[in-house]
Amino acid sequence: MRLRTFLSILLMVGLTYAIADLAVRNRQVLQHEVQLWGEVSLRVATLLLLAVLAGIVSTVIFGISREIGRLMEAWRSWRERRRTEEIEEEYSRGLIAQLEGRDEEALAHFRAVLERDSRHFNTLLKLGELLRQQGRFRDAVEYHEKARHLREDDMRPLYALCEDHEAMGDLARARKMLDQILARHRQSPAAWRRLRDLNVKAGEWEAALRAQQQLEKLLGARGASGADLGTAQGIRYELAKQRLEAGRGRDAVQMLKRLLRQDARFIPAHVLLGEAHLRDGDETRALEAWQRGFESTGSPIFLTLLEEHYLARDNPLGAIEALKRCAAAVRKDTLAKFYLGKLYFRLEMLDDAQQVLGSLEGRARYAPMLHYLLGRIHERRKNFAQAAAEYRKVIREVEPVELEYRCQGCRSNFSEWQDRCPDCGRWNTVEVNFREEIPLEELGVAPAPVYAQPDSPRSP
Repeated sequence: MRLRTFLSILLMVGLTYAIADLAVRNRQVLQHEVQLWGEVSLRVATLLLLAVLAGIVSTVIFGISREIGRLMEAWRSWRERRRTEEIEEEYSRGLIAQLEGRDEEALAHFRAVLERDSRHFNTLLKLGELLRQQGRFRDAVEYHEKARHLREDDMRPLYALCEDHEAMGDLARARKMLDQILARHRQSPAAWRRLRDLNVKAGEWEAALRAQQQLEKLLGARGASGADLGTAQGIRYELAKQRLEAGRGRDAVQMLKRLLRQDARFIPAHVLLGEAHLRDGDETRALEAWQRGFESTGSPIFLTLLEEHYLARDNPLGAIEALKRCAAAVRKDTLAKFYLGKLYFRLEMLDDAQQVLGSLEGRARYAPMLHYLLGRIHERRKNFAQAAAEYRKVIREVEPVELEYRCQGCRSNFSEWQDRCPDCGRWNTVEVNFREEIPLEELGVAPAPVYAQPDSPRSP
């Protein structure tokens, strides 16, 4: 029994006792009549009885009405709870359909949810996401805007809108969404990373560097991931390239040297440093930069640069000496000697070419270009039987024998070396496709580190 009910009963008993006691002691008073209105009059006892009955009836009515109210409220709560459960079941069916790739069915479930509750926040987000995946960007923006107005303090709609505008190609608006996020959450690494990546995509290298510096402040030296550090290298490299194109060669050289002090295996920085020295008219430093690049990375791009540089200046002996120096500077010289032999063949120095390339036989199990060049040498010397034997080795191993470059990240092929893969956006991943020549492991060349632009984190 509740305390309030007990006290009410106690009060009623007390009042009843008081009235009874009053009636016993004042019998004569209770017999008096009281004139009410007109000729209507009632005894005092009758009035007291009517007053008690009125109190009891009003109490009963009040109690019944209160219980009815409680029952109605419980029924309404049950009905609302049941409605919510049905909506969530419909939403769950939409999520499952989306995960299983049944997009049209998922759209139908999500729209059914919104028909019953147009303010269902998670459905607005998911429906917008699904429409974006289908290329219906404006519809996606509409639903994500509704979600944003529902919960202005929730960052998820802003992240979703950022992705919508980016998918539409409107990078300026995408960055505005991130600016709004950062205005409220200045210490968000995810937002700074996303802003950096958008600026990288837009080629806004100064803005990308500012975002990267903010990210580095937040994460500290130990908190940054390998992908973040690699992207930082790529941004600074692009800034150096930008300064070089703008005629600020000295600034570019200083930036590139700082990059190489941080990571001597960053191939594009070595390549661009040599080009910067060449533009400044300092050929000696340019060649030294490429020589150091080969010694630090073992990348064949430097052998090609040195060879083409000397041949473009009608100095084949300089090219030969440069490749000889490269071969002498490294412990495993198979790659440099292969390029030297190829250069001899190109210069029609067949005896030297055969001597150098012949010394490489047996040092690589898979070298179709090597056998192809030896076959060409024997063919020019009219040694057709030996030439045919070399060609048969080529046919056994592989059909293509052209020099190609391949991205180690996305496996795209190119006819020329690239400092950054145009397909996947990663730096320092494009190398000679050694599956068409000599495997890296057998040539003693360690794979270069990958400097990648990471994926846009999802909104938290």
